[in-house]
Amino acid sequence: KALSQVLFLTPHLPALFLRHRLRSHILEIRQLDRAMLRLGLGQLSEEELKAACYLRGLNSTHLGVAECRAWLEQWLGLSCKLQASEASLLANSMVLLSLNYARAKE
Repeated sequence: KALSQVLFLTPHLPALFLRHRLRSHILEIRQLDRAMLRLGLGQLSEEELKAACYLRGLNSTHLGVAECRAWLEQWLGLSCKLQASEASLLANSMVLLSLNYARAKE
């Protein structure tokens, strides 16, 4: 549900439109991930780290900088290995990685 809000997806839209929109968002995130990997996470401010986590589905409001950086490193390791044709796997990974990370912290 939270991920739907981040990606501006509503269940009231036709399924074909939702699929297209989700795929375009995932591919855009994938391009941002590659750029972030080239730049290096050390170059990002605390605010940028938290925004990057949020864009990828992780609620980072109660996380420290080190935790955000560790999660993003894990995410980038997965995201940058996947091909564009594996966008659905990346979308499912967003949900699994963010939910499991939040539960591990509780």
